[in-house]
Amino acid sequence: MAHILSGCRTALAQGRYRWRHDKVLTILANTLEQERRKKHQPHGRAIPSIKFVRAGQKPPTTVTTRTNLLQKAQSWEMKVDLRERLQFLLVVQTTLRPDAVLWSEEAKKIILIELTVPWEEGCEQAFERKSAKYQDLLQDCRGKGWQAWLFPVEVGCRGFPAQSVWRMLTAIGVMERERKMTVRRMGETAERASCWLWSRREQLSWKPGGVDGQ
Repeated sequence: MAHILSGCRTALAQGRYRWRHDKVLTILANTLEQERRKKHQPHGRAIPSIKFVRAGQKPPTTVTTRTNLLQKAQSWEMKVDLRERLQFLLVVQTTLRPDAVLWSEEAKKIILIELTVPWEEGCEQAFERKSAKYQDLLQDCRGKGWQAWLFPVEVGCRGFPAQSVWRMLTAIGVMERERKMTVRRMGETAERASCWLWSRREQLSWKPGGVDGQ
């Protein structure tokens, strides 16, 4: 099963894995776009901080401020590597194509997101591999005076998102119910796509089609 769903060179060459990857990326991109369009408060959102105190003592009146990366600028743009070859910004010269890029030219801030849909046991290796792959690009952006962040994220091909997905969504500002729904939908999409690929594993020629193969 591992070979069919994540290690077959023929499936890779035919675009089967890319098709599944892009279906998961579409779910993530929709959430990122919704978050990008929100009006961001520059100082974050104040939430009460719960403190445990001894009996008879008064609790301190402290407030914790929750901030995220999108609050570091008022306006953001986004590009996603779907259907068209993403051309990286004119910040630096590179042939690399992250799956999603959010940036604020005014504030000179940029967020790179790279999605992988591997066999679950390979999530950690995928994270390390993609982290290393984009380090030079990250440093080049910083060398040009941009604040830059990189988020390699993994959703297992059998439908189990890695913790990196949760961390990225939290850093972007997707919280609570919306974050949980996004993670669940990404996992379910990967699982359904893998089931579709598995059911067609004996077919030498392949092209997405039908209800699940759009």
